[in-house]
Formats: sequence, structure tokens, C-alpha cells
Amino acid sequence: MMERNQTVSAVVLQTRRFKDMHRYITIFSPELGIIQAIAYGARKGKLAGKIEQFLSGIFYVYENPVRHEYSIVDVQPQCLSDGIRSSLEKTFAASFIAETILKMEGGARQDLYDLVLKAYSALEKNGDVTLVLIQYIWKFIAVAGLMPSLTHCPVCDTAYHERDTLGYHSALHVPCCRRCSDLFEDDSRMIMGPGFRRYAVLTAAMDFDEAISVELSLPTASRIKRYMLQYIASIAGGELKSLSMVM
Repeated sequence: MMERNQTVSAVVLQTRRFKDMHRYITIFSPELGIIQAIAYGARKGKLAGKIEQFLSGIFYVYENPVRHEYSIVDVQPQCLSDGIRSSLEKTFAASFIAETILKMEGGARQDLYDLVLKAYSALEKNGDVTLVLIQYIWKFIAVAGLMPSLTHCPVCDTAYHERDTLGYHSALHVPCCRRCSDLFEDDSRMIMGPGFRRYAVLTAAMDFDEAISVELSLPTASRIKRYMLQYIASIAGGELKSLSMVM
């Protein structure tokens, strides 16, 4: 049985106003997963400024055993989000990241939490938004246990050659050889060229911060970002409301 009072690491994914003084917040914690909690006095009380969206830190949580409700007693912020929320582009990217967690949370919870913190920290520190999104999605796929093979076709097991261009199998949600692709030949949205594949293989073995430091030309980065966004939308199996904001 859960203790009524817990101290957990968490990041704020969503907030909404509750009456005049309070807020409902949705947090993601490696200990508790995704929970909704009430932050009493969050607008003007002692919690004011401590539970802004995308902020992370140590949360003191109380569970009401009768109502089965959580409330936030106090917060020790560790990574603020002023820089994210001051930029529309960063806010859209951070909102997209939050939506993927809310829709697809699973796998190694601690690894996923660490990934979200690295992505938000990079956005807060003026990291390139396009590269942050690319690597967040690529690492998210790995954490979820869905990393595809980039050496062999998952359908026919044919080994790829260095200069092969890959298609996409929408039923399996994976890159595949062009023969096994179930997309139309003129549909270029989910085509992975040899340069893109080399980049994906290279950065798959890197830490997040190292991976976002790998430079790409603007057209290449934009093309890879569109692919990754379509990729995670395919895996999600449903509409991601914030997808259009980051395309």
C-alpha cells in the first residue's frame, strides 16, 4: 500500500486552473508514473511559481485515502522552464514531448523520465529545437523497446547495402526495404536515405546531449524531423493533437 506522504522526482506535463487560487497538474514521476494532483494555493500561495508547466524537481505528494486524490504539499524546483515558456517554438516542442508521454507512457519509466529531463533541459538552455525533437523521438523509440533494425529488413530479412534507401511498413511501424514497403512509391514522407540511415545509426549509440550536438544542414534536419514526427505518430496509433504545431 502506498504511503500517504511521498517524496518523488517529477516533471510537470500539464497544468490547468482550478477555482481562483488552485491548479490541477499532471506530473510524470519514475516512482508513481503519471498522476493528476491538486496544487492548493498554486496561483498565489507558497506554491506560486513552483509548479509551472515543464518544470521538474522534488515533489512532496499527499494521497487522500478517502477521496483517492493526490495533492502537492511542496516542491523543490531543480530545472526551471522560464526559457521554454518564453518561446512559442520551444513551448510547442515541449508540449509535443508531454503529449507523447501522456499517450504512450510505458517501458523503462526511469529511462523515460531521464530522457524527458534531458530534452527539456536542452530546450531551456537554447538547444536547437529541431535537433532536440529528432533525438527525443529517436531515443523515445529506443526506451520503448521499439528500435528498428537498420541493417536488415524486418519483413524479408534482406541485408541492406550501404547505399540502399529504405521504405516504411505502416502495419509493423518500422523502416523496411523498398520491396516490402506498403507505401506508394511516390510517397516520400517515410523514405530513409543512406545519409539519414548513417546519422540514425551513429546517434543511436550516443547519449542524448552528444547526439544533439551532431550538426545537420537545415534542409536535412527539417526532412529528418518530419520523418521522425510521422514515425512516432504511426507508432502512437492515433492523433497527436500537438503534431501540427511542430511539423
